[in-house]
Amino acid sequence: MKKVLGIVVALLLTITLLPACGPSGGGEGGAGEGGTLPSGGDGTPSEYTGFILPTEGQWVEYVMADEGENFHQKMEHIGQDTVDGKTCIGFEMTIAMPQQGETIVQMWTDAATHQLVKYVMKTGGQVMCMDIGQSPYELPETETPSQYNPSLPDISYGTYTIPGTGGTVTVAIFDVPGGEVWVSSQVPFGTVKVVASGTTTMSLYNFGTSGAQRDISKAEMENCMEMPGF
Repeated sequence: MKKVLGIVVALLLTITLLPACGPSGGGEGGAGEGGTLPSGGDGTPSEYTGFILPTEGQWVEYVMADEGENFHQKMEHIGQDTVDGKTCIGFEMTIAMPQQGETIVQMWTDAATHQLVKYVMKTGGQVMCMDIGQSPYELPETETPSQYNPSLPDISYGTYTIPGTGGTVTVAIFDVPGGEVWVSSQVPFGTVKVVASGTTTMSLYNFGTSGAQRDISKAEMENCMEMPGF
């Protein structure tokens, strides 16, 4: 359980990028490397215009690397619901690990204030309440994060081949301390690949703009068990 929680923490920190809004793009596809693309007249290729607006039904699936193991993690936009008397927007993250099995994290943020309202985790058939005051989940951005602004100088561009379909997406590559982040206007939540200290820790496997499904029911969420201490 501790290993699963540690991975959930890492993933939640990663998705501080995810629910960001920006000029629309879109497409379906799903990880590999690609060539360099030319820039437009203003230095910004039209293919990257920022993160697309998150909408109900979108989903992305990644291959994650942790301590020598690779596993899949799926993020889904599950739409709106009333949670603790507030209109909220929900996201589910499913982590499928070879040894630990499947863990599902469900997060609800206030549609008006974007504050985290509810945070539960399902593993081993049990749904547990998580303390939002101690959650590693940082609140979503309301627009393309400034560090991935398409108008920034010295952005590299390329294409990325999606293992799940064989299709490609256009990416913008940003240098960050210790590595680089690949993002795309065609992919929900923006993130395509994360490289840290020369190692790919997160890479897009597949994605879609519709078809996300809620796996933790409203009844399960409302009747979650208190999280035991460790």
